[in-house]
Amino acid sequence: MKKTLLTLAVLAGSTLGAVSVQAKDLTGGFVNLGAGRANYHATFDNYDLGSDHGTAVVLNAGYRTQFIGFEAGYTDLGSVSYRDNTTYAKLSGDGWTAGINGHFNPTDAWYVSARGGAFVWKLHAKLQSSDPAYPFDERASRQSLGWYAGVGTGYDINKSWSIGANFDYYSISKEGLDIGNRIYTVSAEYRF
Repeated sequence: MKKTLLTLAVLAGSTLGAVSVQAKDLTGGFVNLGAGRANYHATFDNYDLGSDHGTAVVLNAGYRTQFIGFEAGYTDLGSVSYRDNTTYAKLSGDGWTAGINGHFNPTDAWYVSARGGAFVWKLHAKLQSSDPAYPFDERASRQSLGWYAGVGTGYDINKSWSIGANFDYYSISKEGLDIGNRIYTVSAEYRF
């Protein structure tokens, strides 16, 4: 009987402890910066254009009330390029984000995060040829509204600093062109 009561007391205490950890007050502003790899997959009118990868950088700032808040930021999706003897082609993308995010603590130091919202993207294309028979230098860009969503996990070093690893998806779609951007980053966050 004493073992049963002791076990229930330990379980109740650990449950209350977990609730207090979840209720960790992160109210205030934050800035986070992440860098990593972007994997692209493109289709045009359901025709597979292929996949490639590049380097991505994500910068966000926002405000949280306890563990839920809003964020706004900038994402550089990197670029992909092709070159042969006479032709050079490059496609790059970037955009602005606005959405909500959460920072949840299952333990004192470990956190799980989630985010999502609107992504105002812009693609920049460059195509050049030095072929004497067909020389050209063309540039174009497209812009529209898409969406983003992501999850992450990491370690709260203290009340102000954390480090983590994240997966984000950025959707770019317009007039038959669909580019799925999967971004894997490591990040640091400062809270104030």
